[in-house]
Formats: sequence, C-alpha cells, structure tokens
Amino acid sequence: MRIAADGERFVPHRFRDGLLRMADPALGKVKHHAANQIAVREDEVVTYLRRGFLLRMRGERSGQVNLIAAAEIVPVA
Repeated sequence: MRIAADGERFVPHRFRDGLLRMADPALGKVKHHAANQIAVREDEVVTYLRRGFLLRMRGERSGQVNLIAAAEIVPVA
C-alpha cells in the first residue's frame, strides 16, 4: 500500500486477467506504456520490486492508476 500526501491510499491494481503490471525504470520515458510493462502474479511482485521495477497501483478514492516505486510502498500487516 502507498499513502499519498493527501492521505489517499493506493493499492495494487489488478487487471482483468487477474494479474498485476510492473514497469522497468530502465526504459525511461516509455516505461509507463502498456506494451513495455510485464504482467506478474502477486507472489512475484516482491522479487521485481527488489530489482527496481515499479508497480501499478490504484487510488481508493480517485481511482487513479500510477506506477509506484518500492521505496513508496509500505507492507500491510
């Protein structure tokens, strides 16, 4: 989960296929393009976050979907 400055909670965004999407920051300005993202299962997320990938997360109030870096994500107990 990520909590934005305005208090909005962001949670992993699951796509219609049931998978999550992650992006490689090495792709620079085009990392956010759908064609450049990889689909992963929930149990794979931590491995990719450790490698520097960003996770697509959705705001619970706004519904906005953003790429979020591992440093901004806090585990939920």
